[in-house]
Amino acid sequence: MLRKLFFLSAFALTAQGAAAATHYLPSTPQTVVRGVISPEVPPVLKIKSGDTVVIDTLSHGGLSPDPVEYFKRAGITEDKVLKDAIAVSKMTHKDWGVGTPGSGHVLTGPIYIDGAEPGDMLEVRIISVSPRVGYGVNSAGAGGAAPGMMPPTTPKIIQYDIAKKTVNFAPGIRYPLKPFMGIMTVAPPKAVGTRMPGLFGGNMDFQRLRDGATLYLPVLVPGALFSTGDPHAAQGDGEVSGNALEASMTPTLQFILHKGEGKEMTNPYAEDKDNYYLLGQDPDLDKALTSAISETVKFLGRKYGLKAQEAYSLCSVAVDFGVAQAVDGNLTMYGVVPKSWFKTKFPYWQ
Repeated sequence: MLRKLFFLSAFALTAQGAAAATHYLPSTPQTVVRGVISPEVPPVLKIKSGDTVVIDTLSHGGLSPDPVEYFKRAGITEDKVLKDAIAVSKMTHKDWGVGTPGSGHVLTGPIYIDGAEPGDMLEVRIISVSPRVGYGVNSAGAGGAAPGMMPPTTPKIIQYDIAKKTVNFAPGIRYPLKPFMGIMTVAPPKAVGTRMPGLFGGNMDFQRLRDGATLYLPVLVPGALFSTGDPHAAQGDGEVSGNALEASMTPTLQFILHKGEGKEMTNPYAEDKDNYYLLGQDPDLDKALTSAISETVKFLGRKYGLKAQEAYSLCSVAVDFGVAQAVDGNLTMYGVVPKSWFKTKFPYWQ
């Protein structure tokens, strides 16, 4: 009931604004769901194509059962723990309605995009991803891409300097802060857990989806029902321990609907000002690579008119393929196609 009331309030504000409005969506017990991506979750905000939304998100790292006690072990005082994280940590199964309290990723949303229908494509422009706190969590234990190599361990709380954009991993070890959202997703036709990504997007953990990048998703249900969560402060390709530097973020996203352009999509894809990124997914890493190659070949034909054999040749002699994540059940590979190779140029964010 509270989710519905919030949705109506947000819609009333939107209806009075300009065609391309900017909205704010907080992460509260009324606007989050945990562990599930479902078309049955009521939307908490309704927007139009072209609108921008500033979205607070919460990391599941250290959230349950008590984030105050959890982060105290690293000297982080209660006043530095997000109030919405404390509120969400106290939610019961009845409060969630869907999902499983105490487990899974926390998603803010869904957002209903007016006019979106199955067969359309949703363009998600990542204006920025801003840290909400100066700390996060990584666990490196017996799981991940090298199961059994390590014993079970206590999660590591890692602090970082937001102003300097530097992660203080350990004494004498610092590396760049590179925030991004591990999950950006539309709703699939049937409910799924948040762990495995798919055609709908989801838990792809693709660290190139940072400020200035764009993600393209096929619309699978009316309104698209976009949600985001699993925020990260930094991650290496592969996400080999099974998780990244899990930390709460505020992404600012613009949504643009492309009618009828999602009908032939078989995977999400992405771009930034320098490169196109063609994604492939499969539980088998070899097959995920095959999928990424197939997506790259199809893209080169569609975008630049290359015949399939020419495109496959270009994939071998020039395209770099990488592992976005090798730990989320449905594994994600990607091909990198630099825009500088081609005489034909296409405008970006114009």
